[in-house]
Amino acid sequence: MIKTLFSLLLCVCSIFSVNAQYSISYDSTDPITVIAGQSVTLNYTYSASMQVDAQFQIFETDNPGIFGGTTAVGTAVAEFPTLDVGTDAMGTITLNIPANLPLSSSLSGTEYRIFGKLSSEANSDATADVTWDTGGVYPSIIITAPPYSISYDSTNPVTVAAGESITLNYTYTASMDVATQFQIFEADVPGIFGGTTANGTAVIVTPTVVAGTDISTTVTLDIPSDLPISSSLSGTKYYIFGKLSSADNPDASSDADWSVSGEYPEITVSPVLSTNDFTTFDRDKLYFNNASTSLVINDINDIKSLSIYNTIGKKVYEVEDIKNATNINLSTLPKGLYIARSDSKFLKFIR
Repeated sequence: MIKTLFSLLLCVCSIFSVNAQYSISYDSTDPITVIAGQSVTLNYTYSASMQVDAQFQIFETDNPGIFGGTTAVGTAVAEFPTLDVGTDAMGTITLNIPANLPLSSSLSGTEYRIFGKLSSEANSDATADVTWDTGGVYPSIIITAPPYSISYDSTNPVTVAAGESITLNYTYTASMDVATQFQIFEADVPGIFGGTTANGTAVIVTPTVVAGTDISTTVTLDIPSDLPISSSLSGTKYYIFGKLSSADNPDASSDADWSVSGEYPEITVSPVLSTNDFTTFDRDKLYFNNASTSLVINDINDIKSLSIYNTIGKKVYEVEDIKNATNINLSTLPKGLYIARSDSKFLKFIR
């Protein structure tokens, strides 16, 4: 009887002395290419006889096994999930790659690899490997620059009056939603940068565009009436700059994060209309009717387009279809002095 009890006790002790069994391996060890600013998802298989902590982290290393070489630096790209008990259980892990993580092409003698390990410790120390099973091979990760570009559809010079707005067509490609910057620069070279002068003006817009390939769209810039006209510049010209950024918080004053491509159209800013004269139109072709508060157009063949400005040069009205606009109702405009302009001709009138 005593012998039987002793054997049973040995058996029970043997059961409780069995170490926890756990392992992890990636389902594929093929190299993975991912764009900075995007995420990477990997499949893995693990076994664990109890609930375990996991660590998935991108390391910069000079050794395929990560450790054993002269460099093994863990990056800030890491996830620490808890995995349930299981045998040959399958799982996925997603790591978000920061847009500012150094590109693989910038590394020297090292590469990125995704580390994976498990621990049965209740309070595991992720910085110590003594409690970890580091089975499996660690896939290399190639971090590349986001494919994005921008170019204006036309690089022909554009003339705009001070106080007017300008709209340009452009085409862009972006692998993710990106910030843009469109700005008028005063520069002494068409490429804006590379000369002795490259001064950004206050004329700037920074909309965000959605991901897409060869997307055609437009940008509109309002030219202040007090922007120095082009003829007042000495040795410089105005150009419209355009750029995209994949950075989460792009710094518009720095080109470090930007993809700059395409040519920058020259912009000629002409003077705001003078109010000293009354009109350069023949009086019967364009005049203001006070009774109907309307501009009357009697010659649509001579007048191709028509814009109306206030006295500080701000455009307040534009006629889009001049052929069907013989009477333009301006009753919604505040009372005051206005200038109607068509090409080089103008009419000063009081509303």
